[in-house]
Amino acid sequence: MKKKTIISILAGASLLLSMPSCTDLDEKVYDKLSADTFGMTETEIDALVGTVNNTLRSYFGGDFYALDDQAGSMSVKPTRQGGDWYDGGQYREIYMHDYTAQTSCVRGAWSTASQSIGTCNAALAVIENTEALSDTKKAQTLASVRGVRAFWFYKMVDLWGNVPLVTSSEDKELPDCKSRQEVYDWVVSEVEAIADQCPDREGNYGQFTKGAAQVLLAKLYLNAEAWGVTCAGNAYEKVINACDKVLAMGYILEPNWKDNFSLTNENSKEAILAAIFSESDTKRQNQLHLNSLHYKQNLVYGAPFSAWNGLCAQPDYVKLFPEDDPRYEGSFLMGQQYDLSTGEKLYTAYNLELDYTAEIAMMPGTQYDGTNWGAVLQQAGYRANKWPYSSSLNSAMGNDYHVFRLADVYLMKAEALLRSGGSASEATKLVNAVRARAYGNTNHNIANATLKDVQLERRLEFAWELTSRQDDIRFGCYDKGMWASSNCERKSSEHLKLFPVSQTAWQSNPKLTQNPGYPAF
Repeated sequence: MKKKTIISILAGASLLLSMPSCTDLDEKVYDKLSADTFGMTETEIDALVGTVNNTLRSYFGGDFYALDDQAGSMSVKPTRQGGDWYDGGQYREIYMHDYTAQTSCVRGAWSTASQSIGTCNAALAVIENTEALSDTKKAQTLASVRGVRAFWFYKMVDLWGNVPLVTSSEDKELPDCKSRQEVYDWVVSEVEAIADQCPDREGNYGQFTKGAAQVLLAKLYLNAEAWGVTCAGNAYEKVINACDKVLAMGYILEPNWKDNFSLTNENSKEAILAAIFSESDTKRQNQLHLNSLHYKQNLVYGAPFSAWNGLCAQPDYVKLFPEDDPRYEGSFLMGQQYDLSTGEKLYTAYNLELDYTAEIAMMPGTQYDGTNWGAVLQQAGYRANKWPYSSSLNSAMGNDYHVFRLADVYLMKAEALLRSGGSASEATKLVNAVRARAYGNTNHNIANATLKDVQLERRLEFAWELTSRQDDIRFGCYDKGMWASSNCERKSSEHLKLFPVSQTAWQSNPKLTQNPGYPAF
């Protein structure tokens, strides 16, 4: 559908990077292929870098959707009428904050993150020893790969806190968990060290660039207080400085908000770090459509895909959106669905109109696990509508996912200004810039931005974009879901702000220790 800038994975690169390091805590450790047999040419090095960048595709998927959005206030995977999506209760556990070391998506996300770090370590070992690159090119390539690795460590610090810190594929000893502070300090120093060596913005879409490094630093500084870690100097001033550097790099807020999500969103000048997808992908696919849309939704688009009818928006999150905000209909698929070929209404398997409703009601007598969690109708819940669906869509979407984009920078800077007692006027201008772009005019500008305004704007701007849990923790509402009518109250305890270390990982590496508040291994 579109030409991608990431080079396809060569067979040799795939073989090399399938060999996990001891960061891969769910896998047996094998020796990696020798750099003497791979990495002799620039083409092979480019393939390695492409493989590293493609690990970002694993972030925009089921397990991280559960941890980053469903454990937050944005989305939910309810059990559907007939039992679909009960899945051993893992999505109930995620929504109700009843997760354990054996919750499937917790284990899956840990495995994905640790394997991605192992992929980066293996690539770095080859690149460091290659003679195929000039000194300048090698330094830039190493910095970019180290940036992707730092992103994955950042996610492990965010989600689990106390994690192994494995930075070499040569180390075959089973690692123990380091403290959140120690890993945080390492990630910050690592990103600070590479920030000026990473590639520039222009011509490097899909790479970890100077802009991505500064955004990652801003996120590390912005969340430090909520994470209970410290950094040298004033964290909020550092957020502002990092954001200012990004704002000077030539990125823009795309005049049309939807251009960030279109079928050709690789053209967006707002994108700072992207996971690149194609409809021809066979691995690490963008399957948001399958996860969210009803089984019959393909008939609406005349497309051949077969969806799974799972993910939808938490009802009270939807109610935050003014109906005249273009992001309302731009984020959510709602209402009656029609067959494209006949124009007739579509119906569910239970002969009910396929009419997506914001409300999600539990069906009486269907409760699970001795809780209020029960089955819901097939058509309940607004669905993802942010990334357009093509008429040729099958198992994989071709829209890219922008891990970082400029609107986030505007709102992070605004938040840091307000949290640090900085210029409220400047913070208001930043929030209003994001609002004015969304509405297409300044008629909905606010007079004086507060932290509450920043929180709301982040929710309106970043629905489905995996920001909810982190934001909710920072704004002090992580224990409050946005599905009040479910009567499924969340557990409330400080230790639940971190997920438990994976049981599967511990079985492979008994040196791991469980996070405080959870049963010890």
